Amino acid sequence: MDLRSGVSIWQATEAAEPALEDLVGALDCDVAVVGAGITGALVAWQLVRAGLDVVVLDRREPGRGSTAASTALIQYEIDTALLDLREAVGRDRADRAYLATARAVGRLGDIVQEIGSRCGFEAVPSLCLASSEADAVELRREGAARQELGFALSVLTAAEIGSRFPFTRPAALLSETAAQLDPLRLANDLLAAAARGGARVRTGPGASVKAIERRGAPELRAAGGVVSARTVVLATGYESQAYLPSPVASLQSTYAIATRPGQSMEGWDGRCLIWETARPYLYLRTTADDRVLVGGEDDGGADPLRRDALIGSKSARLATKGRELFPAIDFAPEFAWAGTFAETRDGLPYIGCAGGTPDLWFALGYGGNGITFAVLAADIIRDALSGELHQDTDLFTFDR
Repeated sequence: MDLRSGVSIWQATEAAEPALEDLVGALDCDVAVVGAGITGALVAWQLVRAGLDVVVLDRREPGRGSTAASTALIQYEIDTALLDLREAVGRDRADRAYLATARAVGRLGDIVQEIGSRCGFEAVPSLCLASSEADAVELRREGAARQELGFALSVLTAAEIGSRFPFTRPAALLSETAAQLDPLRLANDLLAAAARGGARVRTGPGASVKAIERRGAPELRAAGGVVSARTVVLATGYESQAYLPSPVASLQSTYAIATRPGQSMEGWDGRCLIWETARPYLYLRTTADDRVLVGGEDDGGADPLRRDALIGSKSARLATKGRELFPAIDFAPEFAWAGTFAETRDGLPYIGCAGGTPDLWFALGYGGNGITFAVLAADIIRDALSGELHQDTDLFTFDR
């Protein structure tokens, strides 16, 4: 199944990459990572740094699955609000999950600097708008809970919002911990860094994995050959569910547009990320060349033909909603695209082994925090395969 419809801004602006090698014949390694998107790239890079021999496989070019469709709003806020998550999984687990994702935002900035990525990582604030008076009451409670937990944020009134932006809402949370970047560029830079460390990256038709067999150590049967490994890590998003005992996520389609460059950001205080409490929610961010990215209009299902047919109408609605917030900005789309994503019942990722298979790991960073969750997955799996226990391992297991 195609994971995207249309052409995203990242695909159109990405510099040409050197030709990549496809899988032909047999390879042996310590760890085979299936998936060369942002999650697989982070996992591979971390494992190489830990001294492991890594092979990366993907039937697509790097990052050309869900990664290329991401709008890359990097936030600690999980799709499930902190107070709701406490109800779902308990206070301790919920609090630790929020603190873990906040650390992951900072970790990502360190990783970008360490590998010298050209992904344009930029730390920016994040503004969550109450979409109604009823939402404002809950948002204030949410803000108080996060402040009590130590998060740096402000609870804004309608008047304060109106003094800083050309729109107002009943209330908002302005958080200091957030960022934005080019996800396709980062995935490519991470894979390049992993390859410099010895990882063998194989992408193309020959690297399409057909089956995982076990005759002692796992063997990946691909179209172009066989990869034998001590451990396999599946970082292929919802496509990994074929290897799970039962489904753990539901599929959704989401839509996005990017304006032409050179927009005036006057009145956009701090060029913060913006999103709202309504579901499905609207979200916006800016880019270094003064574009605005607008996303949302999520709906159920993942049929690529239906998704492609809806891009025009969904894009028009996104442009209208963006214009309602910032009337001075030209929201006519230069790029419009859609992608499939998966969401879990509690909004948390699944990172770990399932079904009693200790040599098969899953790095499934579902939801709107996929990149942040990918940072956590890479750290947790690296520690596990190095014989250590990461402090957040128990938060995201399949048996939670």
